[in-house]
Amino acid sequence: MKNKKKVIAAIIVIVLVIAVAGINSMRKSSLANAPGMNFSSETEYTVARDDISVSVSESGNVNPTDKRIIKSEINGTVESIYVTEGDQIEKDQILTSLKSETSSGSQTEINSIKLNIEKAKRELNDLYSNQGELNIYAPVSGVISGLSIENGNQISANYDIASIKDTDNSYIEVYFTKEQFDNISISDSVSIFMTKYFSTETGTVVEKDSTPVQMGGGTFGYLVTVKMSNPGGYSVGDLAQITVSNAQGSYQGMSTGEIIDVKEEKVTSKVSGKIKTVNVENGKYVNKGDVIATIEGDDISLQIAEKQNAIEKYNSQIEDLVEGDTIFSPMKGTILKIDVSEDEVVDRTTALMTVADLDSMEVKISVDELDINKIKLDQPANITCDVYPNEKFTGKVSKISMEGNTQSGVTTYDVTIKLDDRKSLMSGMNVDVEILADSKENVLIIPIDAVNRLNGDYVVTVKDAAGNKTDVKVELGLATKKKVEILSGLNEGDVIVYRASQSPDMMPGGMMMMPAGGGNAVIRQEGPRQ
Repeated sequence: MKNKKKVIAAIIVIVLVIAVAGINSMRKSSLANAPGMNFSSETEYTVARDDISVSVSESGNVNPTDKRIIKSEINGTVESIYVTEGDQIEKDQILTSLKSETSSGSQTEINSIKLNIEKAKRELNDLYSNQGELNIYAPVSGVISGLSIENGNQISANYDIASIKDTDNSYIEVYFTKEQFDNISISDSVSIFMTKYFSTETGTVVEKDSTPVQMGGGTFGYLVTVKMSNPGGYSVGDLAQITVSNAQGSYQGMSTGEIIDVKEEKVTSKVSGKIKTVNVENGKYVNKGDVIATIEGDDISLQIAEKQNAIEKYNSQIEDLVEGDTIFSPMKGTILKIDVSEDEVVDRTTALMTVADLDSMEVKISVDELDINKIKLDQPANITCDVYPNEKFTGKVSKISMEGNTQSGVTTYDVTIKLDDRKSLMSGMNVDVEILADSKENVLIIPIDAVNRLNGDYVVTVKDAAGNKTDVKVELGLATKKKVEILSGLNEGDVIVYRASQSPDMMPGGMMMMPAGGGNAVIRQEGPRQ
């Protein structure tokens, strides 16, 4: 009985094995015949070192880095054209001449310029008048003190260069009541009795100070300054009785007046410049109006020259409007296009021709936002053109736009590549650009098809010498459409096995972009290996 049970169990195991094998065979046949699927036989690959590079490829047009449109500067007609398309030209070379038509609009402009000329001439005359300020005159008579300049000094406007002490006159300060003060005016006549000398002098009121001063006993006084000619016998501190007389009456000071220190007046330069000559020295007596110093007046001379140049410029503008205009090239380069013909009517907005420097060319491409972080300034680029299939061109990234362009939900960034040598390329030609974004040399490389995604990890299947297969977790680096860099998990010489499978639409089990690669590399996502 026991032997019979063993036989039955063995039969059941054999049937199950045959059934599983049949199901697996049918599954493989079904997948192999599925539309778009392409399964290859199991492949062995020995891990080895190689170089890998990641690039970004886009298309664009070749254009000069410096291209300028020459426009008319007047309203009129084209008189002569001195160049043809394709000509090599130098900077400031004559390109064309225009003839102005003095229309009502041009005449209005001419009238406006003439008004500017008249205004500049008036300002120029004012500057000529100000040249008189280059002589610094004594404002009063007296003795020079505190002289602070010498020949060659540079001074600014409103600079105090000296003081003049009025030694010809004495000044007396005296207080009056408020009512008297209000009735006294500057230049009123004054009778001065010098108490020490029992002599009487005459003078005039020269200053009034309305600030009240406590005089004692609850009364306030208001200061008046009197000037008198000093014959030479009076000194600072001498006392005097003051009486002011005018049409309103006579007013005697409420206190005795006193001679104060000698009055001083500042001598100030009204303009800036360099001191040319100094005609006085400390202690020297000068009369009012004497020339104390002379200034070269660089600032005024410069302003005069600027106004003179402005007038010449205005006159030149009128000549251009009346007689015509000549157009010169702003740069060295090539005539790309001529937009006008002789006798054609033009205005200030008319494009006459286009000039460009064909020795310096560039290509502008649009790079997807997923790739823009791979692009850096000065990265090398390879450029090809269908017009010259056997010619290779090179360049470098010269500019990366910081602002994106979004269309239909896709954002791109402009990247400019400057060509090292355009050779035979012409402006406007279509080219393909490949920018080398990153590269590594002598690193571990395996086919991209050998990498699977398992439970969130990247794995490859390693085969040992005995033929045993083991799934090994790996860390990936740079990747292209065909190969990928292995950062860890494998060693040089390891043997891996894989079954290459590709589809133009979908990989078995789905697809996933490489996290550290480029070039649309994909990884299969599978369940555990049976």
